[in-house]
Amino acid sequence: MFNETPDKSGSAFEIRVRDHLETYWSEYFEGWSIRNLDNGEILLTNPNVDQAGLHGVLNRIRDLNLTLLSVSQTNRKNG
Repeated sequence: MFNETPDKSGSAFEIRVRDHLETYWSEYFEGWSIRNLDNGEILLTNPNVDQAGLHGVLNRIRDLNLTLLSVSQTNRKNG
């Protein structure tokens, strides 16, 4: 039998959503950085999220009836 420790590291993602969120929503999106952009969009970023975490945040966006604009995997910054 071959035992291999799975890689538990995730990937970095940016999610863009229409509208703005108040700062108290940061608890609802635990682990994600929330930035309201000047163009009326929300930028959610997480430097290390796995597939389950990504699906979880997408479900939260859906539950709030927010308009999803894009989901992008980005390069993780070192340091």
